[in-house]
Amino acid sequence: MLVLVTGAAGFIGRWVTSVIEDNGDEVVPFDHPRTILDRDDIIAAGANCGAIINLAGVLGTAETIGAELGAVEANIRGAVNVFDAAHILGVPVVQIATGHRGQLNPYAITKACAEDLALSRAQWTGQPIAVVRAYHVYGPGQKPPPPHGTATVTKIGPTFICRALTGMPIEINGDGTQVIDLVHVEDVARLLVDAVDGLYGEVLEAGSGTPTSVNQAAHDILAVCDSASRILHRPMRPGEPDWSSVTASKPMIDNPWPWRLDETVDWYRQLVAK
Repeated sequence: MLVLVTGAAGFIGRWVTSVIEDNGDEVVPFDHPRTILDRDDIIAAGANCGAIINLAGVLGTAETIGAELGAVEANIRGAVNVFDAAHILGVPVVQIATGHRGQLNPYAITKACAEDLALSRAQWTGQPIAVVRAYHVYGPGQKPPPPHGTATVTKIGPTFICRALTGMPIEINGDGTQVIDLVHVEDVARLLVDAVDGLYGEVLEAGSGTPTSVNQAAHDILAVCDSASRILHRPMRPGEPDWSSVTASKPMIDNPWPWRLDETVDWYRQLVAK
């Protein structure tokens, strides 16, 4: 089977591609920045496909504040274009969502809207759409942190690991008591692919349900990296609450943090050595 994957060149997209190919199927990648906004382009790309997995979107918490239109266009309009294209093609859709529902930033708001629209479409029209709500994803291949001070999206895994490996301080926003649900990218990718034949009209939670504080994650990374880097606390970024607990309530991943952290650190160790 051919599977159209929007955002196939991204971190999760590359792992989804690998899982699909391991299953003996083939990926049709769809990565042009603006074509997610053109339903006809999606239809043309998916003409011979048996399913669509929609991973495309605009990321960023503080980064999307004041740049709401880009998030609205890609994360909402783009998702609806995918739903429409899939309906016309007569194929199922898997829509990726985020565990950060309820946070007051354009990324969380627009992703939650797309999730709700997917569920609405599935319930009232019977269209086969599944939603996979991904929590805090880490693993080999995630983009390393940009130069300090660059206004680019950063993630806990690569940022903390690269700083620990290079002896730089690990900077935590807030007091670090925020609770997160860290899950390995391969587990998330497998759930996304399995959802093609999964429970339509429902949310599949790509989380372990195991709470880990940001402080604990930093200490675990320091231990695996055998690093003496300091931990520094910085003010919270705009768009993030002072404290939050983001974990799956109906987890579908059995491997809680720090599952495969050694392997992840080894990947970044080779990267920073280049």
